[in-house]
Amino acid sequence: MTRPVYSRLAALALACSLLAFAPGAWAGEGEEAPPPPPPEQWEPAGEVVPPTPTAGAEPRPFIPSPLFKLGDFELDAHARVQALFGLVGDDADVAAGDLLSADGFRLRRARVGLDGQIAADWRFALELDLVDEENGGSSLIVANVTWAPIEYVWVRAGAGKPGFSRTSLQSSGRMQLIERPLWVNLERSTKTLMLDLGHQVGLSVGGQASLFFYELGVYNGGRGFSVGDLNDGLLYLVRLGVGMGELGASEADLEGGDFRWRFAINGYLNYDAAAEIRGAGTDLSLKWNGLAFHAEALWAKAIPSVDGDVVSVLDESERWGMYAQAGYVLPLDLSALDLEVALRFAIMDDQVHIDDEGDTWELTAGVNVYFFAHHLKAMVNYVRREELHGADLSNDLVAFMLQAMF
Repeated sequence: MTRPVYSRLAALALACSLLAFAPGAWAGEGEEAPPPPPPEQWEPAGEVVPPTPTAGAEPRPFIPSPLFKLGDFELDAHARVQALFGLVGDDADVAAGDLLSADGFRLRRARVGLDGQIAADWRFALELDLVDEENGGSSLIVANVTWAPIEYVWVRAGAGKPGFSRTSLQSSGRMQLIERPLWVNLERSTKTLMLDLGHQVGLSVGGQASLFFYELGVYNGGRGFSVGDLNDGLLYLVRLGVGMGELGASEADLEGGDFRWRFAINGYLNYDAAAEIRGAGTDLSLKWNGLAFHAEALWAKAIPSVDGDVVSVLDESERWGMYAQAGYVLPLDLSALDLEVALRFAIMDDQVHIDDEGDTWELTAGVNVYFFAHHLKAMVNYVRREELHGADLSNDLVAFMLQAMF
Protein backbone atom coordinates (compact mmCIF):
# COMPACT_ATOMS: atom_id res chain seq x y z
CA MET A 1 0.00 0.00 0.00
CA THR A 2 1.45 3.31 -1.04
CA ARG A 3 1.88 6.42 1.13
CA PRO A 4 -1.07 8.35 -0.47
CA VAL A 5 -3.38 5.47 0.45
CA TYR A 6 -2.30 5.70 4.08
CA SER A 7 -2.95 9.44 4.01
CA ARG A 8 -6.44 8.91 2.62
CA LEU A 9 -7.28 6.30 5.27
CA ALA A 10 -6.05 8.59 8.05
CA ALA A 11 -8.13 11.49 6.78
CA LEU A 12 -11.24 9.27 6.53
CA ALA A 13 -10.79 8.01 10.11
CA LEU A 14 -10.41 11.55 11.41
CA ALA A 15 -13.58 12.67 9.60
CA CYS A 16 -15.59 9.74 11.04
CA SER A 17 -14.38 10.60 14.54
CA LEU A 18 -15.44 14.23 14.19
CA LEU A 19 -18.82 13.19 12.79
CA ALA A 20 -19.43 10.78 15.65
CA PHE A 21 -18.97 13.45 18.31
CA ALA A 22 -20.66 16.30 16.46
CA PRO A 23 -24.02 17.61 17.91
CA GLY A 24 -26.93 15.79 16.33
CA ALA A 25 -24.72 13.27 14.60
CA TRP A 26 -26.93 10.31 15.58
CA ALA A 27 -30.23 12.16 15.60
CA GLY A 28 -32.72 11.73 12.87
CA GLU A 29 -33.44 14.47 10.35
CA GLY A 30 -34.95 17.54 12.12
CA GLU A 31 -34.28 16.04 15.58
CA GLU A 32 -31.99 17.25 18.35
CA ALA A 33 -29.27 15.13 19.83
CA PRO A 34 -30.04 13.59 23.24
CA PRO A 35 -28.70 15.67 26.13
CA PRO A 36 -25.56 14.51 27.91
CA PRO A 37 -26.10 12.51 31.09
CA PRO A 38 -26.31 14.56 34.30
CA PRO A 39 -23.37 14.59 36.67
CA GLU A 40 -23.26 12.36 39.71
CA GLN A 41 -25.38 13.36 42.76
CA TRP A 42 -27.56 15.61 40.54
CA GLU A 43 -31.15 16.29 41.68
CA PRO A 44 -33.90 18.12 39.73
CA ALA A 45 -34.80 21.59 41.05
CA GLY A 46 -38.47 21.26 40.18
CA GLU A 47 -40.71 22.79 37.53
CA VAL A 48 -40.11 26.46 36.70
CA VAL A 49 -43.42 28.36 36.94
CA PRO A 50 -43.65 32.02 35.87
CA PRO A 51 -44.82 34.38 38.68
CA THR A 52 -48.48 35.33 38.73
CA PRO A 53 -49.42 39.01 38.48
CA THR A 54 -49.56 40.79 41.82
CA ALA A 55 -53.17 41.00 43.02
CA GLY A 56 -54.37 44.57 43.11
CA ALA A 57 -51.87 45.80 40.51
CA GLU A 58 -54.38 47.55 38.30
CA PRO A 59 -53.22 47.82 34.67
CA ARG A 60 -52.79 51.19 32.96
CA PRO A 61 -53.59 50.42 29.28
CA PHE A 62 -51.70 52.55 26.75
CA ILE A 63 -50.38 54.80 29.56
CA PRO A 64 -46.70 54.56 30.50
CA SER A 65 -45.79 55.02 34.13
CA PRO A 66 -43.90 57.15 34.87
CA LEU A 67 -44.61 59.47 31.98
CA PHE A 68 -41.13 60.99 32.30
CA LYS A 69 -38.01 59.65 33.99
CA LEU A 70 -34.50 61.07 34.18
CA GLY A 71 -32.20 59.38 36.65
CA ASP A 72 -33.95 59.31 40.03
CA PHE A 73 -36.46 61.95 38.92
CA GLU A 74 -39.92 60.67 37.89
CA LEU A 75 -43.02 62.58 36.85
CA ASP A 76 -46.57 61.30 36.37
CA ALA A 77 -49.73 63.17 35.42
CA HIS A 78 -53.28 62.10 36.18
CA ALA A 79 -56.77 63.40 35.46
CA ARG A 80 -60.35 62.40 36.15
CA VAL A 81 -63.69 63.41 34.60
CA GLN A 82 -67.04 62.15 35.91
CA ALA A 83 -70.15 63.18 33.96
CA LEU A 84 -73.49 62.26 35.54
CA PHE A 85 -77.17 62.23 34.66
CA GLY A 86 -79.85 61.44 37.23
CA LEU A 87 -83.55 61.31 38.06
CA VAL A 88 -84.51 62.12 41.66
CA GLY A 89 -87.59 62.55 43.82
CA ASP A 90 -89.21 65.92 44.45
CA ASP A 91 -87.74 66.27 47.95
CA ALA A 92 -84.12 65.63 46.97
CA ASP A 93 -81.69 68.36 48.03
CA VAL A 94 -77.92 68.56 47.52
CA ALA A 95 -77.67 70.60 50.74
CA ALA A 96 -79.09 67.59 52.63
CA GLY A 97 -76.54 65.21 51.11
CA ASP A 98 -78.45 64.07 48.02
CA LEU A 99 -76.54 63.70 44.77
CA LEU A 100 -78.97 65.94 42.84
CA SER A 101 -81.71 68.43 43.74
CA ALA A 102 -83.61 67.92 40.47
CA ASP A 103 -83.55 65.78 37.34
CA GLY A 104 -80.67 66.64 35.04
CA PHE A 105 -76.95 66.61 34.50
CA ARG A 106 -74.03 67.23 36.81
CA LEU A 107 -70.28 67.33 36.37
CA ARG A 108 -69.50 65.35 39.49
CA ARG A 109 -65.73 65.71 39.38
CA ALA A 110 -63.04 67.14 37.12
CA ARG A 111 -59.55 66.86 38.57
CA VAL A 112 -55.97 67.07 37.35
CA GLY A 113 -52.77 66.39 39.21
CA LEU A 114 -49.07 65.64 39.19
CA ASP A 115 -47.09 63.23 41.31
CA GLY A 116 -43.65 61.76 41.17
CA GLN A 117 -40.24 61.38 42.69
CA ILE A 118 -37.79 64.23 43.19
CA ALA A 119 -34.96 62.01 44.39
CA ALA A 120 -34.56 58.58 45.91
CA ASP A 121 -36.95 58.21 48.88
CA TRP A 122 -38.60 61.61 48.24
CA ARG A 123 -42.00 61.87 46.52
CA PHE A 124 -44.52 64.64 45.95
CA ALA A 125 -48.22 64.90 44.97
CA LEU A 126 -50.39 67.76 43.71
CA GLU A 127 -54.09 67.61 42.77
CA LEU A 128 -56.46 70.37 41.68
CA ASP A 129 -60.25 70.06 41.83
CA LEU A 130 -61.50 72.07 38.85
CA VAL A 131 -65.15 71.71 39.89
CA ASP A 132 -64.68 71.90 43.66
CA GLU A 133 -68.18 70.97 44.78
CA GLU A 134 -67.27 71.91 48.36
CA ASN A 135 -66.10 75.52 47.95
CA GLY A 136 -67.54 76.67 44.61
CA GLY A 137 -64.25 77.45 42.89
CA SER A 138 -60.94 75.94 41.83
CA SER A 139 -59.21 74.42 44.82
CA LEU A 140 -55.97 72.62 45.49
CA ILE A 141 -57.00 69.56 47.48
CA VAL A 142 -53.71 67.63 47.62
CA ALA A 143 -50.22 69.11 48.03
CA ASN A 144 -47.69 67.10 50.01
CA VAL A 145 -44.15 65.77 50.18
CA THR A 146 -43.36 62.24 51.39
CA TRP A 147 -40.05 60.93 52.65
CA ALA A 148 -39.63 57.14 52.91
CA PRO A 149 -36.14 56.55 54.33
CA ILE A 150 -36.69 52.85 55.11
CA GLU A 151 -39.14 50.16 54.08
CA TYR A 152 -41.28 50.39 57.21
CA VAL A 153 -41.58 54.16 57.66
CA TRP A 154 -42.77 57.14 55.64
CA VAL A 155 -43.21 60.76 56.72
CA ARG A 156 -45.65 63.09 54.91
CA ALA A 157 -46.08 66.85 55.25
CA GLY A 158 -48.68 69.03 53.54
CA ALA A 159 -52.31 68.68 52.50
CA GLY A 160 -54.10 65.40 51.90
CA LYS A 161 -56.48 62.86 53.38
CA PRO A 162 -55.88 61.99 57.04
CA GLY A 163 -55.95 58.30 57.94
CA PHE A 164 -59.49 58.11 59.29
CA SER A 165 -62.32 56.05 57.71
CA ARG A 166 -61.68 53.58 54.90
CA THR A 167 -64.45 55.01 52.73
CA SER A 168 -63.03 58.54 53.00
CA LEU A 169 -59.54 57.32 52.15
CA GLN A 170 -60.88 55.51 49.07
CA SER A 171 -60.27 57.37 45.79
CA SER A 172 -63.52 58.46 44.13
CA GLY A 173 -62.13 57.26 40.80
CA ARG A 174 -61.89 53.63 41.94
CA MET A 175 -65.17 53.07 43.76
CA GLN A 176 -67.75 50.35 43.08
CA LEU A 177 -70.68 52.77 43.45
CA ILE A 178 -71.10 56.35 42.25
CA GLU A 179 -71.10 57.86 45.74
CA ARG A 180 -69.70 57.07 49.17
CA PRO A 181 -72.15 56.33 52.04
CA LEU A 182 -74.79 58.99 52.72
CA TRP A 183 -73.07 60.80 55.62
CA VAL A 184 -70.08 61.84 53.48
CA ASN A 185 -72.07 64.12 51.16
CA LEU A 186 -74.13 65.38 54.10
CA GLU A 187 -71.07 66.48 56.08
CA ARG A 188 -69.36 68.02 53.08
CA SER A 189 -72.46 70.01 52.13
CA THR A 190 -72.96 71.25 55.70
CA LYS A 191 -69.20 71.73 56.25
CA THR A 192 -69.12 69.60 59.40
CA LEU A 193 -66.13 67.44 60.27
CA MET A 194 -67.20 64.43 62.30
CA LEU A 195 -67.46 61.11 60.43
CA ASP A 196 -65.65 62.52 57.39
CA LEU A 197 -62.57 64.69 58.01
CA GLY A 198 -62.12 65.80 54.41
CA HIS A 199 -58.67 67.06 53.37
CA GLN A 200 -56.38 68.39 56.08
CA VAL A 201 -53.01 70.15 56.37
CA GLY A 202 -50.58 68.53 58.75
CA LEU A 203 -47.85 65.99 59.37
CA SER A 204 -48.22 62.21 59.42
CA VAL A 205 -46.02 59.17 59.92
CA GLY A 206 -46.94 55.69 58.71
CA GLY A 207 -45.73 52.43 57.28
CA GLN A 208 -46.14 48.68 57.13
CA ALA A 209 -44.16 45.86 58.72
CA SER A 210 -45.11 42.31 57.78
CA LEU A 211 -48.89 42.02 58.33
CA PHE A 212 -49.23 45.23 60.35
CA PHE A 213 -49.68 48.83 59.19
CA TYR A 214 -50.04 52.10 61.04
CA GLU A 215 -50.48 55.85 60.65
CA LEU A 216 -50.11 58.65 63.21
CA GLY A 217 -50.91 62.25 62.36
CA VAL A 218 -51.39 65.77 63.64
CA TYR A 219 -53.42 68.30 61.59
CA ASN A 220 -54.99 71.74 61.84
CA GLY A 221 -58.43 70.18 62.29
CA GLY A 222 -60.30 72.71 60.12
CA ARG A 223 -60.92 73.51 56.49
CA GLY A 224 -58.66 75.79 54.48
CA PHE A 225 -55.01 75.29 53.58
CA SER A 226 -53.26 78.63 53.12
CA VAL A 227 -54.65 80.61 56.08
CA GLY A 228 -53.22 78.33 58.75
CA ASP A 229 -54.98 76.99 61.82
CA LEU A 230 -57.88 79.21 62.91
CA ASN A 231 -58.72 77.04 65.93
CA ASP A 232 -57.22 77.01 69.40
CA GLY A 233 -56.08 73.39 69.11
CA LEU A 234 -55.04 70.67 66.70
CA LEU A 235 -56.40 67.34 65.47
CA TYR A 236 -54.58 64.16 66.57
CA LEU A 237 -55.16 60.88 64.75
CA VAL A 238 -54.14 57.23 64.86
CA ARG A 239 -54.91 54.30 62.54
CA LEU A 240 -53.75 50.73 63.21
CA GLY A 241 -54.41 47.62 61.20
CA VAL A 242 -53.48 44.15 60.09
CA GLY A 243 -53.96 42.36 56.80
CA MET A 244 -52.74 39.70 54.41
CA GLY A 245 -52.20 40.14 50.68
CA GLU A 246 -52.37 43.24 48.52
CA LEU A 247 -55.86 44.75 48.15
CA GLY A 248 -54.79 47.44 45.69
CA ALA A 249 -56.29 50.89 45.17
CA SER A 250 -59.62 49.68 43.73
CA GLU A 251 -62.72 48.69 45.70
CA ALA A 252 -63.52 46.12 43.01
CA ASP A 253 -61.52 42.91 42.60
CA LEU A 254 -60.84 43.31 38.88
CA GLU A 255 -57.68 41.24 38.92
CA GLY A 256 -59.04 38.31 40.93
CA GLY A 257 -56.63 36.16 42.89
CA ASP A 258 -56.32 34.41 46.22
CA PHE A 259 -58.05 35.46 49.42
CA ARG A 260 -56.84 38.82 50.79
CA TRP A 261 -58.08 40.82 53.76
CA ARG A 262 -57.48 43.93 55.86
CA PHE A 263 -58.84 45.04 59.22
CA ALA A 264 -58.24 48.42 60.87
CA ILE A 265 -59.27 50.59 63.80
CA ASN A 266 -58.87 54.36 63.87
CA GLY A 267 -59.64 57.33 66.09
CA TYR A 268 -59.06 61.05 66.42
CA LEU A 269 -59.35 63.94 68.86
CA ASN A 270 -59.99 67.39 67.40
CA TYR A 271 -59.71 70.47 69.60
CA ASP A 272 -61.96 72.70 67.50
CA ALA A 273 -62.63 76.37 68.22
CA ALA A 274 -66.12 75.72 69.56
CA ALA A 275 -65.99 72.07 70.59
CA GLU A 276 -63.88 69.08 71.42
CA ILE A 277 -64.69 66.39 68.85
CA ARG A 278 -63.88 62.73 69.35
CA GLY A 279 -64.20 60.09 66.67
CA ALA A 280 -63.58 56.37 66.35
CA GLY A 281 -64.20 53.64 63.81
CA THR A 282 -63.35 50.22 62.49
CA ASP A 283 -63.39 48.72 59.01
CA LEU A 284 -62.93 45.38 57.26
CA SER A 285 -62.13 44.62 53.61
CA LEU A 286 -62.03 41.22 51.86
CA LYS A 287 -61.23 40.19 48.29
CA TRP A 288 -61.27 36.80 46.63
CA ASN A 289 -61.53 35.70 43.02
CA GLY A 290 -63.60 38.67 41.77
CA LEU A 291 -65.60 39.16 44.97
CA ALA A 292 -65.00 42.25 47.12
CA PHE A 293 -66.58 43.05 50.48
CA HIS A 294 -66.19 46.21 52.59
CA ALA A 295 -67.80 47.12 55.92
CA GLU A 296 -67.28 50.02 58.30
CA ALA A 297 -68.72 51.55 61.49
CA LEU A 298 -67.99 55.14 62.58
CA TRP A 299 -68.89 57.24 65.61
CA ALA A 300 -68.19 60.84 66.59
CA LYS A 301 -69.19 63.17 69.41
CA ALA A 302 -68.74 66.95 69.74
CA ILE A 303 -68.77 68.50 73.22
CA PRO A 304 -69.05 72.32 73.24
CA SER A 305 -66.10 74.17 74.76
CA VAL A 306 -67.87 76.36 77.36
CA ASP A 307 -65.72 77.26 80.35
CA GLY A 308 -67.52 77.44 83.67
CA ASP A 309 -70.95 76.41 82.35
CA VAL A 310 -72.70 73.06 82.59
CA VAL A 311 -73.05 71.43 79.16
CA SER A 312 -76.27 69.43 78.84
CA VAL A 313 -76.69 66.35 76.73
CA LEU A 314 -78.77 68.34 74.23
CA ASP A 315 -75.83 70.69 73.64
CA GLU A 316 -73.70 67.75 72.52
CA SER A 317 -73.69 66.53 68.93
CA GLU A 318 -73.32 62.77 68.62
CA ARG A 319 -73.38 60.95 65.29
CA TRP A 320 -72.81 57.45 63.96
CA GLY A 321 -72.96 55.61 60.66
CA MET A 322 -72.24 52.15 59.30
CA TYR A 323 -72.41 50.28 56.02
CA ALA A 324 -71.80 46.91 54.38
CA GLN A 325 -70.94 46.74 50.68
CA ALA A 326 -70.25 43.89 48.26
CA GLY A 327 -69.44 43.63 44.57
CA TYR A 328 -68.73 40.76 42.21
CA VAL A 329 -66.96 40.85 38.84
CA LEU A 330 -68.89 38.34 36.76
CA PRO A 331 -66.76 35.54 35.23
CA LEU A 332 -67.84 36.28 31.67
CA ASP A 333 -65.67 36.18 28.55
CA LEU A 334 -66.36 39.67 27.22
CA SER A 335 -63.02 40.37 25.58
CA ALA A 336 -61.69 43.65 27.03
CA LEU A 337 -64.81 44.34 29.13
CA ASP A 338 -65.47 43.54 32.79
CA LEU A 339 -69.00 43.54 34.21
CA GLU A 340 -69.66 43.98 37.93
CA VAL A 341 -72.73 44.06 40.14
CA ALA A 342 -72.54 45.87 43.50
CA LEU A 343 -74.82 46.44 46.51
CA ARG A 344 -74.51 48.54 49.66
CA PHE A 345 -76.66 49.09 52.74
CA ALA A 346 -75.83 52.15 54.85
CA ILE A 347 -77.51 53.65 57.90
CA MET A 348 -76.81 56.77 59.94
CA ASP A 349 -78.08 58.93 62.80
CA ASP A 350 -76.89 62.51 62.43
CA GLN A 351 -77.97 63.45 65.99
CA VAL A 352 -78.36 60.68 68.51
CA HIS A 353 -80.39 62.87 70.92
CA ILE A 354 -83.00 63.90 68.32
CA ASP A 355 -85.35 61.70 66.26
CA ASP A 356 -85.76 63.37 62.86
CA GLU A 357 -85.17 62.94 59.12
CA GLY A 358 -81.44 62.64 59.84
CA ASP A 359 -82.07 59.07 61.03
CA THR A 360 -81.82 57.47 57.59
CA TRP A 361 -81.00 54.23 55.86
CA GLU A 362 -79.97 53.89 52.25
CA LEU A 363 -79.84 50.95 49.85
CA THR A 364 -77.74 51.33 46.70
CA ALA A 365 -77.61 48.83 43.83
CA GLY A 366 -75.31 49.25 40.87
CA VAL A 367 -74.02 47.76 37.64
CA ASN A 368 -70.59 48.73 36.31
CA VAL A 369 -69.09 48.20 32.87
CA TYR A 370 -65.29 48.48 32.88
CA PHE A 371 -64.02 49.13 29.37
CA PHE A 372 -60.42 49.65 30.51
CA ALA A 373 -60.57 49.01 34.26
CA HIS A 374 -61.32 52.31 36.05
CA HIS A 375 -59.73 54.34 33.25
CA LEU A 376 -62.95 54.15 31.25
CA LYS A 377 -66.11 52.85 32.89
CA ALA A 378 -69.89 53.35 32.92
CA MET A 379 -71.91 53.08 36.15
CA VAL A 380 -75.67 52.81 36.77
CA ASN A 381 -77.01 53.15 40.34
CA TYR A 382 -80.39 53.00 41.99
CA VAL A 383 -80.57 54.56 45.47
CA ARG A 384 -83.46 53.94 47.84
CA ARG A 385 -83.54 56.27 50.88
CA GLU A 386 -85.86 55.94 53.85
CA GLU A 387 -86.22 58.31 56.82
CA LEU A 388 -86.77 56.46 60.10
CA HIS A 389 -88.34 59.49 61.84
CA GLY A 390 -89.88 62.79 60.83
CA ALA A 391 -91.22 63.42 57.34
CA ASP A 392 -91.14 60.67 54.72
CA LEU A 393 -89.20 62.34 51.89
CA SER A 394 -89.32 61.53 48.21
CA ASN A 395 -85.58 61.45 47.49
CA ASP A 396 -84.83 58.17 45.72
CA LEU A 397 -82.35 58.35 42.83
CA VAL A 398 -81.53 56.69 39.51
CA ALA A 399 -78.15 57.84 38.18
CA PHE A 400 -75.86 57.10 35.26
CA MET A 401 -72.22 58.17 35.30
CA LEU A 402 -69.43 57.93 32.73
CA GLN A 403 -65.83 58.20 33.93
CA ALA A 404 -62.61 58.76 32.02
CA MET A 405 -59.39 58.72 34.02
CA PHE A 406 -55.68 58.25 33.60
